[in-house]
Amino acid sequence: MFSIIAAWLITLCGRSFETPQEYDDPNAIVSNHLTHLRALGGLVEFPPSKLKSGSGERVCYVLDRLAEEALNCRQFVWKRPVYPSEQLEEESLLEDDAELTLSKVEDLTEEAAEFEDVIDLEELKSRTSQSVE
Repeated sequence: MFSIIAAWLITLCGRSFETPQEYDDPNAIVSNHLTHLRALGGLVEFPPSKLKSGSGERVCYVLDRLAEEALNCRQFVWKRPVYPSEQLEEESLLEDDAELTLSKVEDLTEEAAEFEDVIDLEELKSRTSQSVE
């Protein structure tokens, strides 16, 4: 996965890079990644063998640098986040609580209505014993 993502990021930078295949030589793949990273201005101060596992600090560094370069090549600009005001959040919480309370009251009312239709067993026994006597 590392080599495929790195290849994709390199192509986003406008460079020609063939997507590595499963049976390609891992040493050649890693060397090609580092060659392109150096050409894009990245500092590589570790041996290529550190990337062969596809995990670890060096792999994260390479992907981070390639992603940064891809964003720069695409002239991506980060915008400031827009946060909702706290007052709106508090109002929505109060409305949510009111809805929950109302729905609970409705549920309790429905449950009470269901129990009104049920006859108590003790009452039924007393009625049957009175009619038998």
